[in-house]
Amino acid sequence: MENQSDIQGNQNIIIQGVTDSLITVNVNGELQELHNKMDSLLTLLEKHQNPNFQVGGKTYDKDSVTETNFGFLLGQANHKKILPIDLAENIITEEDVWVQSLQRELKELNVKVGTKPWTIFEHYGWLIETFLQKMGTAIGKKRTLRRLSFMTEAFQSSLKYLCYIQLAQVLQLEIKTRNRLVTKFIEQEESQSDRFDFLNLLLITTDILKGRDIFMPEINLFVYNLTDTKNDLYSNALFLEEQRNKLLANEIVEDVNFDRLLDEYLTALVYWLRQISFVAKYRLVSIKNINLEYRLGSAKKFVHLYGELHGMYLQAMSMGEDYNMYSIEESFTFNHSVLLFNGSDVGQCLERIKTDPPLSLSPLIIDQSVYSVKTTQTPEIYYYTGMVNRQYYYAQYKNELAFGEHQNIQSNKKIKIKNQNIKQPKWDDLFEQLEQVFKPFKNSKR
Repeated sequence: MENQSDIQGNQNIIIQGVTDSLITVNVNGELQELHNKMDSLLTLLEKHQNPNFQVGGKTYDKDSVTETNFGFLLGQANHKKILPIDLAENIITEEDVWVQSLQRELKELNVKVGTKPWTIFEHYGWLIETFLQKMGTAIGKKRTLRRLSFMTEAFQSSLKYLCYIQLAQVLQLEIKTRNRLVTKFIEQEESQSDRFDFLNLLLITTDILKGRDIFMPEINLFVYNLTDTKNDLYSNALFLEEQRNKLLANEIVEDVNFDRLLDEYLTALVYWLRQISFVAKYRLVSIKNINLEYRLGSAKKFVHLYGELHGMYLQAMSMGEDYNMYSIEESFTFNHSVLLFNGSDVGQCLERIKTDPPLSLSPLIIDQSVYSVKTTQTPEIYYYTGMVNRQYYYAQYKNELAFGEHQNIQSNKKIKIKNQNIKQPKWDDLFEQLEQVFKPFKNSKR
């Protein structure tokens, strides 16, 4: 029998199949049929006093089911999680084709873009572009599991990026909206962060923000298409996620079918990246410091020391420079924060901060060099990965995926923020910020 349960306990509930009108549910080995409605499923879960159910090999919490993601979750029961037919018939096999495809998509959005790969990748920002860069290296071009891992992390990082944008807005709501999945994200074990369900988190956070003016409104249409089980984007996302999960589980081998899988994954990844190319209309920036410049009788000027988190800082490193300066009269942004601006010219964006303020993604994403005692040349971006006993964990944005034989990756960096940080005293301020921002969303005992 397919979709066997791995839920612990006596009330194992597995979605076996779904039609337009009915849901077939396996309850402790016995099949039942329900109306294909969210209320019917929730009533069954309450009847058996079970907060969880399983579908498509994944376990979901009943409190994380909404009208937005209900069809998305149940659609996995009948889905084979393979590449959509239209994409399978147009597999990308030539190395340069995928780069040109991304370039054309950016041009369609009227984004000024170059012809070299790095001038194309930089429009996606550090969280995504670093893995696109890795795919173009000598190691990344070798048809190995490591190339596949670079592609899976380009997908995963883009998904995280969208989630952080939505989650940052949820955390900043005046009236806090608690959700079990949001709490699970905040309180997740750092060691399990690679397996967190960011697809569902994107749907949940978008649902929480429904009816509000959100910072990146393009996400709404994207999520609408993502939750349409008849849309290629839905099938494509499940395929990308499934292969990444198999890589983590060491279920993929470099056999006679591996080359085909690499081409299929690249095809799916390019399609996914084309759908989120709207991120190129925004700029991610680290504000390292803001200084007041004022003389008697003159206007107050706030000098922003900032670093753009797009491109690989090749020019900056060759000239020995790090952050840029920009002065604004009578206005300032969020200090010591990673900000997302609506626009591609940061100077113009800073001038518009009164009428078009940026979105702060901190403390979900931080610039470690802002808090570090040691002076660094460029920003060091880290993203939130979980907590253990009031200790908060972050991972560097370019960390590679640990899988199979590649478990001990020396270049991977992580930091732990504690209540008292002897070697990095500025982290104490970050700890207090985390405690304040996360408190309304954590369980009372945490």
